[in-house]
Amino acid sequence: MVTQNQAVAGESGSGGQAIVITTDLKKDAIGLGGVLMQSLTGMGPSLAALFFTQEVVGIAGVTSPLAYLFGVLIVLMLGSTLAQLVKHMPSAGSYYTFVSRGLNPRLGFLTGWMTAMYMPFNMGPILGYFGFILANELRGNYGIQVSFLWWLFVLVGAVVIAVLAHYGIALSIRVMVFFGLAEITLVWLLGLWGLFSPGRGGFNFSSFDPSKITGISAFALAIAFSFQGMDGWEFAAPLAEETRNPRRNVPRAVMIAITGLGATLVIAYWGQVVGWGTSNLHSLATSVELPGLVLAHRYWGGGWVLMLIALFTSTFACCQALNNVSTRMSYRMACSGSAPKWLSKVDPVHKTPTNAIMLQLVLTIGTGIGVGLALGPANSFFLIVGLLVVLTVVYVYVMANAAVARYYWREHRDEFNPIRHIFFPVFTSAALIYVVIKTFQPMPAYPLNLAPYIGGAWLLVGIILLFVMKWRGHEDWLRTAGEALGGVVPTAGEALHDVTPELISTDAVEGTFDAPPAY
Repeated sequence: MVTQNQAVAGESGSGGQAIVITTDLKKDAIGLGGVLMQSLTGMGPSLAALFFTQEVVGIAGVTSPLAYLFGVLIVLMLGSTLAQLVKHMPSAGSYYTFVSRGLNPRLGFLTGWMTAMYMPFNMGPILGYFGFILANELRGNYGIQVSFLWWLFVLVGAVVIAVLAHYGIALSIRVMVFFGLAEITLVWLLGLWGLFSPGRGGFNFSSFDPSKITGISAFALAIAFSFQGMDGWEFAAPLAEETRNPRRNVPRAVMIAITGLGATLVIAYWGQVVGWGTSNLHSLATSVELPGLVLAHRYWGGGWVLMLIALFTSTFACCQALNNVSTRMSYRMACSGSAPKWLSKVDPVHKTPTNAIMLQLVLTIGTGIGVGLALGPANSFFLIVGLLVVLTVVYVYVMANAAVARYYWREHRDEFNPIRHIFFPVFTSAALIYVVIKTFQPMPAYPLNLAPYIGGAWLLVGIILLFVMKWRGHEDWLRTAGEALGGVVPTAGEALHDVTPELISTDAVEGTFDAPPAY
């Protein structure tokens, strides 16, 4: 078999040997358990359960758990879309591959480009914000002044994660499993403890009473934060090339992760709201300390430090998952030719994308410390990990929704299902777009109001790059962008010969493809 790297380099889009899509990454390195933990830790159970509590409760009040429940239902539908795509297209490129195949390669490139807006740039602000929280806790509880801790945590954390990534996905996953199980257990414990030891207002179900919703816009914004809290469920897909039986294990991992962690987060939010006191929630939103840590102090005394440890493990494991995703997508885009070739380099011993890992290390330190110094670690976190993530993932998910419908209608008509391939995509796309509109009505205060301008500028740069590649004649990658592991890309001559009248009358006339279809 010819590796994709070698074939693309040798062809230059001029016919010759057909390309067989293989991988230089370590095949069958992990199974269902490993890829499941990639999704779970990517969602960051403790981060999702504790970091956004004040913002979500301040927005939606007592109905915060209901907002998360709505978010879980929508994400389950999005997970169904991803599962349908991975079933036929296991690829480290993930959404880049799916949209390239289902719609067209240029839209696939823009999808991969928008994914790069949040995955590579999220790690630094996440690490910095945890360091900021840790410094506040040490000062408040023990009088220890370590204001520099946030940037030190970015620097050390980024290096350690890069080293683990270099030595192989299996090692990275083993560390994630240990951290992930510990933090999920503690999040469940805190949530249940709050339900059994309620604050002022007692135990009640008012959190799930729709009549308690104070405003649709505020509730929609809370759902937007729930999307962010659960973002990461799709992190299993880029590990498809390193997973045993990816067509089966990756979709299962995605759906199990969404269901399991969705239930965890609903219980965690409900437990914090009831534990704090449904009659006293105004003080939760204005607490100078994370509400989950306040409750841990109240319930467990000195044992509160366990929740701080859970936050640490969540931060570290989530950043590992982000690193795995961003480096694999960079690798696959480089293999297809739509990203710099040097990013496709793989370590000959450990079978990991060496240069992509090094680039991620630089981006993590640069973003974490650079933006943290400019805006402060807290503002950096809520701008990049909060609102920018909402904007970019909505773009990515909507594109995937369009891709799954077109892909199944054209290539797997016998499997086409109106519920999975039409209703779920249309409903979730409408919900996501509505949430984004409501998130920025009214526009949040500075620096959070920068989010749409940054996201729009990033998309514009991606479009400019497409024009530059077209102008320079660098478009060989159009043929391979939509191919997944095990697929065969025909030669340029064969692809031209196989163009059907349907494609000529629709895609070619409308300008959807400027190169022969790669499938």
